[in-house]
Amino acid sequence: MKRLLLVVALLAVLAACSTESNLPTPTGKGTIRGINAIIGSPRIGFRIEERFLGNMDYKNGITGARWDDFEYIFNFEVLFAGDLEVTRIASVTLKVDADKDYSLVISGDLMNPTVTIWEGDERSFDGTETVFESRFAHTAATLGDVDVYFAPDGTVPAIGQEVGSLSFGEILPAIDIETGDYVVTVTRAGDPLDILYQSGIATYLAQTALLIPFFDGDEVNTGEFIARGFSAAGSLLLPDATALPTIRFIQASFDLPNSDVYDDAMLTSLVLNDHAFGEVTDDMQLPIGLTSYTYTTVGDTSAVLFESDIVTVADNHFNYLVIGEQGARSAQTYIPDRRSVSTIAKLRPFHAALQNNSLDFYVVAAGVPIDAENPSLRLTYSLNSPTLAIAAGSFDMYVTVVDEKTIVGGPLQIDVVLGDVVEVIVVDTVDPAVADFLILPTQP
Repeated sequence: MKRLLLVVALLAVLAACSTESNLPTPTGKGTIRGINAIIGSPRIGFRIEERFLGNMDYKNGITGARWDDFEYIFNFEVLFAGDLEVTRIASVTLKVDADKDYSLVISGDLMNPTVTIWEGDERSFDGTETVFESRFAHTAATLGDVDVYFAPDGTVPAIGQEVGSLSFGEILPAIDIETGDYVVTVTRAGDPLDILYQSGIATYLAQTALLIPFFDGDEVNTGEFIARGFSAAGSLLLPDATALPTIRFIQASFDLPNSDVYDDAMLTSLVLNDHAFGEVTDDMQLPIGLTSYTYTTVGDTSAVLFESDIVTVADNHFNYLVIGEQGARSAQTYIPDRRSVSTIAKLRPFHAALQNNSLDFYVVAAGVPIDAENPSLRLTYSLNSPTLAIAAGSFDMYVTVVDEKTIVGGPLQIDVVLGDVVEVIVVDTVDPAVADFLILPTQP
């Protein structure tokens, strides 16, 4: 009987717990966004308490999500090379209020970062508005104090016409602007003629709330500064439209004779003279848009050996890689992964050895045989490969027959430190059973 009474009492307690909770009741939600403004940083993980929200590369962020209006601890973390667990590099406590918009911006030194919180009101639209909301912000550590202009293309910046002025870490109040095509211009504070950054023409849609921070450019950019727009729908890249692209010529077609290279239809504008197999040029500036290149016999424009085009956009570097053989020759153009990361070294191979359609690519500690090692990558001829993250040290590179330990090329030793970026091209040799490695020189 006593046991029966105990069970009845326990059930009564559980019933009471199911109807009344000790947890607070939210009154609304606010928007949370994370932004990574640490140049040279690895991907930074962003968490609300212990719930993972996503990873942020430099100049990127986590699209705003709405959370109940409670107090939370927001955490930032990094996985360092060689570690099995992430390291928490920053935490900040924030009380989220209903109908507020928060951007948590991590900047400064990776091991001692600063977290800046930009707070504003969430913007709602009833569906009839012809305006969008814009907020401009400053996360570029080298940019200095600036004035921001937002106007139709062709409008010359003038004192008094600026949207506002910014110092590092600041954000301007939200403003409503009629939908349309606009250009963002950033000038030195008080000097509208000293243009530091200018976007291309972009179409801004009505009933959109947009945050536009400015960042320092890094190794992937040809301009000094870049902007990005963040909204509930995602992000909008706003490169410096005045920053001309560059091209780097890489001759990896084994049977292509030494060539002169021209960039005009009349073959009067000589770009390269006596360009040979295995040669890699420095970065060379070129116009935005379509450029055609013609390879001819050295000193003889009547003997055309190869022709191909490249289409470029502003603020980017391009590799122009000639591969293949007579009758099946092509130019592979791609944007190299040059961003330096302070916590790792980066290695990216490209397979241009025609005689071997697929190869296994190994990166092992110097002197270590590959017999018991797994391939680092599977390479396919003419296709881009992922970038490998490696620690500092000395390493040997090999390529082998697929699923075998039969060595086709290597070992070739490379020595790297943290922050290095190594580009390597696998190329043919006289022996079709042997491939070689072409290491691209580092560009300043």
